[in-house]
Amino acid sequence: MAVRASSSDRPASSSRVSPYRFAVLVLTVLCCGCVPSNCWAKAQKSSADSQCGNKICNAVDPHKLNVHLIAHTHDDVGWLKTVDQYYYGSNKVHAPFGVQYILDSVVSELLKNKNRRFVFVETAFLWRWWQEQDEWNRNSLRTLVNEGRLQLLHGGWVMSDEASPYYSALIDQMTLGLKFLNDTFGECARPRVAWQIDPFGHSSEVAAEFAEMGFDGLILGRIDYEDLKFRKLEKKMETVWRPDVNMGQGGELFTSILYNLYVAPEGFCFDAYMCNDDPILDNPKLHGYNVDAKVENFVNHVHRYAAAYKTNHIMMPMGGDFTYSVASAWFRNMDKLIKHVNTMKPKINVLYSTPECYLTALQNTENVTWPVKDTDDFFPYAHDEHSYWTGYFTSRSNLKYMISKANNLLQAMKQVGSALGTEHDEEMQKLAMVVAQSQHHDSITGTEKQHVSDDYALYLDEAINDSKNVLTAAYKKWVGSDYPEQRYCKLLNISECEISENNSKFVITLYNPLSHNVTTPVRIPVKYAEYKIANSAEANIEHELVTLPGQIFRLGGRTSNATHELVFLATAVPPLGIKNYYVEKIKDLDPPPRPIPLNSTEEVTIGNGKLTVGFNGTSGLVEWIEKNGTRHSLQQNFFYYEAMKGYNFNADNRASGAYIFRPAKNQPTAISEKVQLTVYKGKNVSEVHQSFSSWLSQVVRIYDQQESIEFEWLVGPVPIMEWIGKEVITRYTTKIASNGTFYTDSNGRRWMKRKLNHRSSWNLTLTEPVASNYYPVTSSLAIRDSVHQATIVTDRAQGGTSVVNGTLELMLHRRLLYDDSQGVSEPLDENQFGEGMVSRGKHVLHLNELDKAGSAHRLSALHTAMSPVITLAPTTLWSTEWNSKFNATFTLLNVTLPLNIHVLTLEHWRKDQVLLRLEHVFEKDEDRFLSLPEYVKLRSLFTHLNVTDYKELTLSANLAKESLDRYRWNHDNKPQPRQQDSDAPDVVLLRPMAIKTYLLTVKPR
Repeated sequence: MAVRASSSDRPASSSRVSPYRFAVLVLTVLCCGCVPSNCWAKAQKSSADSQCGNKICNAVDPHKLNVHLIAHTHDDVGWLKTVDQYYYGSNKVHAPFGVQYILDSVVSELLKNKNRRFVFVETAFLWRWWQEQDEWNRNSLRTLVNEGRLQLLHGGWVMSDEASPYYSALIDQMTLGLKFLNDTFGECARPRVAWQIDPFGHSSEVAAEFAEMGFDGLILGRIDYEDLKFRKLEKKMETVWRPDVNMGQGGELFTSILYNLYVAPEGFCFDAYMCNDDPILDNPKLHGYNVDAKVENFVNHVHRYAAAYKTNHIMMPMGGDFTYSVASAWFRNMDKLIKHVNTMKPKINVLYSTPECYLTALQNTENVTWPVKDTDDFFPYAHDEHSYWTGYFTSRSNLKYMISKANNLLQAMKQVGSALGTEHDEEMQKLAMVVAQSQHHDSITGTEKQHVSDDYALYLDEAINDSKNVLTAAYKKWVGSDYPEQRYCKLLNISECEISENNSKFVITLYNPLSHNVTTPVRIPVKYAEYKIANSAEANIEHELVTLPGQIFRLGGRTSNATHELVFLATAVPPLGIKNYYVEKIKDLDPPPRPIPLNSTEEVTIGNGKLTVGFNGTSGLVEWIEKNGTRHSLQQNFFYYEAMKGYNFNADNRASGAYIFRPAKNQPTAISEKVQLTVYKGKNVSEVHQSFSSWLSQVVRIYDQQESIEFEWLVGPVPIMEWIGKEVITRYTTKIASNGTFYTDSNGRRWMKRKLNHRSSWNLTLTEPVASNYYPVTSSLAIRDSVHQATIVTDRAQGGTSVVNGTLELMLHRRLLYDDSQGVSEPLDENQFGEGMVSRGKHVLHLNELDKAGSAHRLSALHTAMSPVITLAPTTLWSTEWNSKFNATFTLLNVTLPLNIHVLTLEHWRKDQVLLRLEHVFEKDEDRFLSLPEYVKLRSLFTHLNVTDYKELTLSANLAKESLDRYRWNHDNKPQPRQQDSDAPDVVLLRPMAIKTYLLTVKPR
């Protein structure tokens, strides 16, 4: 008999059916007259489900082949239309569907027949629908949910992408959706199955998070075509995925792969708008009777599906993209299908089902041992030999950056909001929703139409702009009621800021969302003048004016008069706290002439005493770095892959597009082998400006006391002469003997080991030598040998690889002229201000001895993803007045946390409640000291909160950890025993890569 495993991971031998379950089982046998094995699906309920009334599954038959029909609609939260156009059904030119009508129609049809089942996923749409309903419709939906007839599957705000999002954004979007379901419907709505049927590849980090959220299983739609073929032949369509063996059984996740993506089998799509398949005509007195043919066709599909799975249960999705606008068309035909197949085929049992009921049926199938997938993931995804979906790792580079910065801001706003209670809930909720919305698998991926991308950006911009009210309120509370209104310089990425350029006195305030002190460079665009910077601790802070790169002045749409950046180091910005700097323009100065490019063949160097970078005097390219007295070879240059043209008639004619990366040649073309240099050497920073072409430039810089190199690139407008699309890359070449192995992060957390031309689950057929070796890089890409590691930290998600030993290659920008025929029906040719889109970003290079690489990379990646939030405010006060009136620092943390511990989440939850997540940011054995477990005292953690009580929750914060009750799955590999942490009173133990979630009961201090 199958059992669930509790949060204590007790051995299976000690598990038993609860008295509640046994009572229900007996009652069901008496009522329906069937044997227990047939009725168990109706009887299965954990004690946690006891309040859910008659929530039942339709009966399965252990002696038959059970076909679980999964009635569903896949509703993208933006793709061909914006999210709101999809909800309301407007903009019919791009698609006729309206999700509001789908929900109306489905609810109506479910109420007609208690055997019918339906699953709905996208909470972002359900939330919109719920706001508009009267009480009768709301009660109808509650009834359907409580009885299990409508399963609110998955529960996230969106069905997220798995390649590009940062892990905190993934956790947040799941938490947001699940909180709405729990607050609205209660425990009966808690999803037990994750449904990721459309993302274009699948991440180990996401799987680990789903396990920690308490899901019983994960359903996938898309995996590589070769992997899919192999799994069908070997009956490995269902597996126990162990994304991190160190997590033990608590980290195991049963994973089922759908046979036919997520659509109905051929001949059985009954949608009134989407399909041309004939309905079931079952009146023999009328012309067109087709029951016999329909049944035979359906049974053929059933047997083909069943041949790929290990048990007498198969799932058959009945639906697709935006199906069920007229739900009666589906349900009436499925009613007939169930009736006639079950009558005519005695060995087959067709039933309305849900993924939760399906997993329960598998649990109650005896003598099944499941294969195991250890540690690796499902990247990259290809649907045929020339269609590797690795282009979207980089598509819409600027949108990816905006989403990354919005998530950075959201984490800070939630921390700040924990001190404000409900005062600014509306702004907080808006920012949380739009950041969650942007994690959708056709948003952050860049695989949406241009007008949809613009709408995502508009939503983000509105929410970002409103969030400054939260900062203003908090700063007034912490520092003084006269503290000025805060404003963002939202155009810093093009070196433009109205406040710093047009005010002679202004204040810069930094909020540090990290859990330890941070020293960070601040760069503010200004006109050339003499400035003074001060705070309460220092009357004259060292600073300098650094000229802007020449290409900045040619950017379309830039209206700034700034010629320089005011640069200084903000030191010791407190954890979860603020520090401000008063800036005064003393007098205007005549700007110096623009720097003249060097006209010399002598070698150029910049350094800071710890690190030196050398540039070849002839080519102007980076040639070496010197660290700790040792010189290392390092070359860096920019290239482009010529994008394959094509009209997608077949696999050989596949074009490179928004989804697919397909270079016409396997060798990229160098953009320039000789670049112009200008050099600036200052007190806090030294930098070399490189001009590669009229459309590509770079700044290579080193800050004082830092042991890393910053590469700030500016790419675009990418030229498209001769109708050739380009995929622009940068490549860093070292002498590291990487031997075909490189490492990419998984959503900003665990390292994933990648081997060139290799897949761990099957033998790869090498048809696209470059595209098939590209992987998602959310924050980091690395190579290593036995002595050194070279790591690149990125400021946004990008595609990356190491196709040549010793190299690190990242794709920066794409401009394409053909569509790849995957549905978006537009080439990825972004334009702005009448020309191609320009993208500006940063890479940070670390070259370390292997034993120091972990600490350097981890902290740098965390600082990049969660950098200080900078706001400006004009002031009329003089420096002495300002510093005497306002304290320069404030912190929410009462203690200094170790470098390896991070406050991942701190947010107001409900009245007198705060949600806290603490994480250990290092992996096991990654660092000699920082990979050790750490203890944190909860009650004394914060300056602004008095913690009176706390309870540990699952990662998604919708269930008490002690109530977690997950299925366990038999498999061949002996699971690693998970170390059980028994927290001492008020003390939390955090092991490597652990995230612990707590609901704190608090009172303000």
